[in-house]
Amino acid sequence: MAAIGAQPAAPGLLGFGELKLHLPATRLQWLALVMSLGLGGIGAELAWHHPLSGPLALAAWGAAALLAALFWIKTPVLLFAPLPLIGLAPWSGWISFEEMDLLVTACGCGGYLAYALQLNARDRAPAWRHALVYSPAVVVLILGMAAMALLSMLRGFADAGGFRFGWFHGYHEAMNSVRNAKALFLVLALLPLWTAAAAARPRGFSRGLLLGLVLALAAGSAAALWERLAYTGLLDFSTDYRTTGLFWEMHVGGAALDGFLVLTLPFALLALLRTRSPWRFAAGLGVALLAAYACLTTFSRGVYLALPLALVPMVLLADAQRRRAAGSGPESSHIDSTLGAVDEPLPRLAKLGALAMAGAFALAAALVFGGGGYRGLLALFFVMVILLTMPASLWLPGFGQRLTAVLMGGLLALLLGALSWALSMAVPKAAYVLNVVALLCCAALRWKDQPGQARPLYVLMVTTSWFWLLSTMVIVADYWGGTAGRWTALAAGLTLGGLWAAMLLQPRLWPLQGAASAGKAGWRKRALLVAGLLLVMSIVAALGGGAYLRDRVATWKEDGQTRLSHWREGLRLLHGPQQWLLGKGAGRFVSSNLYEGPPDSQIGDYRLRTDETEAFLALTGGKHVLGYGEQFRLSQRIATPAPGPISITLVSRTATGAALSLQVCEKNLIYMESCTDLEAHLQPYRAEGAAADAPSGWQTHQLKLGAVGAMGGDWWAPRFVTFSMALASNGARVDIARIALQDSQGRPLLVNGDFNREMAHWFFSSDRYHMPWHMKNAALHVLFEQGLLGLALMGSAFVLVLVRLSFGRGRDHPLAPAIVAALIGFATVGAFDSLLDVPRVGLIFFTLLLLGLGLRALPGEGVARVA
Repeated sequence: MAAIGAQPAAPGLLGFGELKLHLPATRLQWLALVMSLGLGGIGAELAWHHPLSGPLALAAWGAAALLAALFWIKTPVLLFAPLPLIGLAPWSGWISFEEMDLLVTACGCGGYLAYALQLNARDRAPAWRHALVYSPAVVVLILGMAAMALLSMLRGFADAGGFRFGWFHGYHEAMNSVRNAKALFLVLALLPLWTAAAAARPRGFSRGLLLGLVLALAAGSAAALWERLAYTGLLDFSTDYRTTGLFWEMHVGGAALDGFLVLTLPFALLALLRTRSPWRFAAGLGVALLAAYACLTTFSRGVYLALPLALVPMVLLADAQRRRAAGSGPESSHIDSTLGAVDEPLPRLAKLGALAMAGAFALAAALVFGGGGYRGLLALFFVMVILLTMPASLWLPGFGQRLTAVLMGGLLALLLGALSWALSMAVPKAAYVLNVVALLCCAALRWKDQPGQARPLYVLMVTTSWFWLLSTMVIVADYWGGTAGRWTALAAGLTLGGLWAAMLLQPRLWPLQGAASAGKAGWRKRALLVAGLLLVMSIVAALGGGAYLRDRVATWKEDGQTRLSHWREGLRLLHGPQQWLLGKGAGRFVSSNLYEGPPDSQIGDYRLRTDETEAFLALTGGKHVLGYGEQFRLSQRIATPAPGPISITLVSRTATGAALSLQVCEKNLIYMESCTDLEAHLQPYRAEGAAADAPSGWQTHQLKLGAVGAMGGDWWAPRFVTFSMALASNGARVDIARIALQDSQGRPLLVNGDFNREMAHWFFSSDRYHMPWHMKNAALHVLFEQGLLGLALMGSAFVLVLVRLSFGRGRDHPLAPAIVAALIGFATVGAFDSLLDVPRVGLIFFTLLLLGLGLRALPGEGVARVA
């Protein structure tokens, strides 16, 4: 155990100043030391070979390992929090290895070393306190999954023509099998460490996992927000642009961001439902709203379907947990019962009122946005916020007094509304000022509430001010949208006004009744409802203000037929019983589809070759329709060029005529903006006197790219600048020995333009032609790579986790509802995309899957109440 002090070192201790570390004393500690050294050696080797800077990568890796050693119980925070931001492949050119591998090895090296030397150790916890326990049958299942993944990787090597190590292999070479299979093995490398952490400090480990995934969601959603700000604008829902964030794995399409969001969002929502701290609640609500925006701008129908299918079971499971925690039966005997009383369920009429309110707002939002735009929608939002904060004292006066308040308030508000409309017609912008004044009046009256006192005059004033606020919302829509805005907003206002009158007259319809929703006790519930309003507004704005989402929703049937055809074509690539049983091998779908699939699946490719003197790049074009967006591009991110022409020096050769497209664009990953390009028509070259069938020789071309303007975007939303080259000729091949770019000030823009450092800094993409790169279904992806046997093992583990955490031994673990929701969401999105060919998404998935096989609730674990 670590100790602070200057006492003499006891036997079995190492002394480093004031820090004392135990030497390994048990077999498990010696094994942990071996694991630490092994992962340390692998991580240091990978870091030293990082294409951007070996020394910097090694220093960062060492810092991460040190943090993992100091906080080994909470290594999930260190591992998952930066995960969506650390994909540097567009800069480095690495895809077989990546920064995720460095982070995993650093966490493993530091964590196992801390465990072996008993840094921050505690007394060994009794078996009943172990939160992560695997039965023998589950251990056999996990070993079976690992064996199938290993066999799949070996079969992938064989299908690629044998194993050959390379730092910069692409999708067709042997190292792609490592890339596709490594996620499971990376999780297995950390699983013993996490098992020890869950035994030593189970709550600390669970909270670390929750915090890590919530921070990851925040980081990934922030990246999505930056991308929208930089490339489309925050509220542009019409541009044909789907958010990719910093998930480089979407360079050939796919649903990496979609899978990441559905795997992490349930944890943020679960934390939001359970926190009682206003500051933590505010932070969690901000993360949830940011993630909702990211989900919306994926324009993914799979995500839109996955969220309700996943989050409804999560809320039900969390609610069942808190009821068992507060109960007195045998089911709650091992759960902390100090959580307070469980809220009574809403009465039937209150549920009806809640549904009516939700439906009325959704309808009103659609009507108001259609005519009054974003300004009318914002005015409607504040109308609903004031409605949700209505004080309970309004229902204390008698029915007759409340009826009088409704009738008199409506008449007074009608008079104020008429005067306000006249003023808005006479004075420019007065509509907005009047709306703010009415809002401030409502807020001031809410502040003057006296709980528990029946004040009929107060009810009249509140009702009048709210009806007036409702009328100013109509005026704002009328001022902005004219006649259309006036009548649609008026219909919405009458609907909401009638609903509020009914609820004021019939208290049982009001959904926020009861002690749990009154005063300060109900702030969380009202805040969640306000967040729901924002979400509905976002959906209405996306559907009403953007044609792109409407078009995608309208084409679901055609896209479904395309996927069915693609799945049939993919399964035809499996030949014979052995491939159906064991699979074709990890990472082999792209190559199999290229060589054995239909002609329109023959995509472009690149290979690094060498002749007698130097390395060169062999770039080929696809045989499908090569539109502007369908070309296979080889790219490099460059510094922002100075405005003006760009000079290009190209040394190339080709056996047949070929059109080489060269571009400088503002581009994150697969959508190009502000491009300056040229198309160079290359012809074969043979020296004088050479035979007609002699190979083409090298030619040097001096090219001028048109003048580029100011690029790079704003400082608060920068745009990446990318140079790309692609073949616009079907099936053509061009060999490139050297390429160099200079901007108008003579600055060189390209690195490794002679390919002597292999493919360092070069990255490839297929902007809009995605089908040949993916199986487009997670289950069929596993079937193709691991066969029916691998699919059966993984499917069994998946179902077992859902059963354990919903009805079995792990159902009362605090994270069980979120894990179930994450896996359901993953399966839903995975029905339309591969997902497991994205290592970072695979890492999160296998973490939740393997932890779900062993998590169990502890005596006294307890769960916080769900609002």
